[in-house]
Amino acid sequence: MRYSYRFFIVCICFALISGCSSYEDQLSTGDTARDFRLNTHGRERFYLNQHKGKVVVLVFWATWCVICKNELIELKSYSRMVKEKELVVAGICTDPENNNNLHEIIKNLEIDYPTLLDKGAEVYSKYNIKALPTTIIIDRESRVSFIREGYNPTIKKQIKSRVENLLYQ
Repeated sequence: MRYSYRFFIVCICFALISGCSSYEDQLSTGDTARDFRLNTHGRERFYLNQHKGKVVVLVFWATWCVICKNELIELKSYSRMVKEKELVVAGICTDPENNNNLHEIIKNLEIDYPTLLDKGAEVYSKYNIKALPTTIIIDRESRVSFIREGYNPTIKKQIKSRVENLLYQ
């Protein structure tokens, strides 16, 4: 009886400890955006901290993700919004090692905003991303304002509404 009681206590402690550590890593709305720098497909450097004071839309995607491509196409309209100098749109490719497919996607979809190369999925891990695509919108004060996994017509409307609200506040 004593053995099973101790085993039970150890299991509860382990569950609490492991649950707490993953919660701390979880990115939530209101959190300060985690800074990063990545190379772009055009061989430039993108520094998130250089865009403070602007609204930033980040989409994590992969070359194999069909749903991601639908969102990448839609993002072109955001990159052309009236207040474009106050809005930064960037796609973060989590598998840039697949260079041939990456180049083809950018060319075929006519992507006109920065495609960031997340080699080794470092930013993907830093932001604790669990699904692709994942969209994160960062406000002018560098706070996370929006996080959504997946992409569908409802999420599309939510993204557009949040971007417009942040730009025209």
